[in-house]
Amino acid sequence: MTVIEFNCYLCSRNMIRNIIFDYGSVLIRTDCRRVYTEVLGSWEKATWFRDNILDEDFMHRLDMGDDYGACIANLQAQHPDYADAIALYDDRYLDCVVGEMPGMRQILMHLRAYGYHLYGLSNYSHKIYDIERRLTIFRNLEGQIISSDIHITKPDPRIFKFLLAKYGLRAEDSLFIDDRKVNVDAARSLGFDAMVFPDVPFTEEQILRGLSDDDSKTPPQAVSAFAKELMRHLERA
Repeated sequence: MTVIEFNCYLCSRNMIRNIIFDYGSVLIRTDCRRVYTEVLGSWEKATWFRDNILDEDFMHRLDMGDDYGACIANLQAQHPDYADAIALYDDRYLDCVVGEMPGMRQILMHLRAYGYHLYGLSNYSHKIYDIERRLTIFRNLEGQIISSDIHITKPDPRIFKFLLAKYGLRAEDSLFIDDRKVNVDAARSLGFDAMVFPDVPFTEEQILRGLSDDDSKTPPQAVSAFAKELMRHLERA
């Protein structure tokens, strides 16, 4: 029996049929410091800008699907000294993309070969569609729910139920993977199996340079360890 035949056998005998992935810090990595280090003159200033100007409320409104231009304008009104820099979070958003999470495209391709159905469930603004046109990892997914399209964000149970209803899935047949424990806990409360994706550290140099296609084929230790744990998890399911 080949490796693929063995894993197809596992897929046929366990409960999990569907695997649902978060996007940011799971399938892809973005970091606005790629833009703001250049604009503001240093990594430290870019980090301060990210943490203090692009605040949680601003990001949540974008994820909720509030008008992007209006969100930018509102933040500029709050921080007029940074109005030009804030505008770049719209005008140069794609420059914030570091790349695919190294190793994850190969993991998704193997899961598809094993017979699993793959989906995305992400808190994201409409900018995700620009990213999807650039990065090939998303071609491995059969469908997705983006928070800004339905004006509901994780961990609200309604977004998980929306996914199940749209694609005719059952929570008990599905594994959800996210880097935030609060979202994983929400999925589990609805009957999903769920795993927390590990933090994958990147150096300043990697973020500023960006990840090439070759980088995407070489998983960091944290991703390799996660891949092994995922296969053990699926075998036990």
